[in-house]
Amino acid sequence: MTRFRALIAVGVALSALATGCAAGGSGPEDNEDTLTYALGDEPEAFNPALVDEHLDPVTEMVFRGLTAHDADNRVVPALAESWEISDDERTYTFHLREGVTWHDGEPFTADDVVFTIEGVRDGGFATSNKYANVTSVTAEDDTTVVVELERPTPALLDTLSNGILPEHLLADSGIDDPAFGEHPIGTGPFQLDTWEHGSYARLTAFADYYAGPPGLDAVTISYVPDAATRLIQLNNGEIDAAYLEPQQAGEVEGNPDLRLEVYPTADYRGVLFNMEDERFADPALRQAMNYAVDREAIVESVLYGYGTPAGGPLDQSPFHVEDAVDYSFDPGRVEEIMTEAGYERNGEDVWEKEGEPVSFELTTFAEDGVRSAMIEVVATQLREQGFDVTAEPRPRDAVDWAGLESFLIGWGTPYDADSSLYGPFHSSEALADGGSNYGSYANDEVDAALEAGRGTNDEAERAAAYADFQRALAEDPPYVWLTYLDAVNAVPANLTGPQERALAHHGYGFFWNVEDWSYSS
Repeated sequence: MTRFRALIAVGVALSALATGCAAGGSGPEDNEDTLTYALGDEPEAFNPALVDEHLDPVTEMVFRGLTAHDADNRVVPALAESWEISDDERTYTFHLREGVTWHDGEPFTADDVVFTIEGVRDGGFATSNKYANVTSVTAEDDTTVVVELERPTPALLDTLSNGILPEHLLADSGIDDPAFGEHPIGTGPFQLDTWEHGSYARLTAFADYYAGPPGLDAVTISYVPDAATRLIQLNNGEIDAAYLEPQQAGEVEGNPDLRLEVYPTADYRGVLFNMEDERFADPALRQAMNYAVDREAIVESVLYGYGTPAGGPLDQSPFHVEDAVDYSFDPGRVEEIMTEAGYERNGEDVWEKEGEPVSFELTTFAEDGVRSAMIEVVATQLREQGFDVTAEPRPRDAVDWAGLESFLIGWGTPYDADSSLYGPFHSSEALADGGSNYGSYANDEVDAALEAGRGTNDEAERAAAYADFQRALAEDPPYVWLTYLDAVNAVPANLTGPQERALAHHGYGFFWNVEDWSYSS
């Protein structure tokens, strides 16, 4: 999960933002093109060393990595113009763009790359494991960086899309300097001008951006935790654009000044089980529950059609295998699996085995309205199929991962498969070991497939490994897979440039090509 905190108050300063929000994109200065965009989560710092993936639009706009992703989420050059990979796949040589400067005017060089990779790898941050295989990184000259790996690491190019940090500002204070996180300096198309905690962050265009000056003069990110408040401010013209919950989309569709940008995401929802709890040890039970939920009904009733049924963690990946499993709603299959596994219905029509009914609590973050609604529907569907499930949302701060019975998890990135699979499903990443495998799931076949998938750049070998992974997961499912979410954003009707691509968790990545955005006349 990310390091975001949920804000408690909306912030009274929102109505007096320093951006002069108006739905036409006008700003406080004559002829200034600005955009004010509202979303719910505010980061603790604007520092790509502390944020897993691109999960904050400010950090994404301020910084650039050696690589980036195009509209198909393929790795493309960014601060590095090109690179070569050795035959043994353990040496990467990067050739950096010349003439790139930091927002403070200092030149960007290979020393910044060495400083960032070493600092993140050795810093013990959430992102550190991404550089765990890097044995050395050296600057051959100002524009050439050589990275040596312990073993082939195909996710490296994806990882290097995370922002590079300035050595000249952080060498003495450390890569996680809190002051820098408040006042970041990057090489991206926008630079941070003002950050009012709990209210907004204003960014202005960086005229010396290496790809040319952005089309917008300024972008303000407003932090509005309450979705209803975001919609009110959008309709009142207090903000120009916003991230919406699915049920709000219909209230925008008739507004001639706004349009919806609806993009698919790799962000899935599923019921995670605490595998330390012996009640969930039997794979048959988890298989049966996967056939007991009506995903189409969840998409329609909770997501208002803005989503798709989920069958596993790679549905949006090029490595997805269509025939690995078909978790369609099938009460007959539920009966068959449960009966063959030795369960029977008791007097209350609940499945039980050896006198123990299948009964457990399903929780999620109470602050997340979509998740809270989803667990109510899921619990109802499971009860109808003989599983005694109680939906009980809890405040984020009250969630004890080790003590959970089951949880409506959210996960998924559209980038390299390893980055979205190894953490939540490999046994070495168990919760007790400080990892992100929150259910402490362990399966030897899954482990072997994940290790094979992360150990080679050969696409055919990786495809075979992740096919094995999906089939092993189908036999021993860690989750009841539910849905993938679409990201629903409302923007000014005359805003040009936003381009669809599959987005990340909570729809992050919407600003991936913000430098190309502008207003039509």
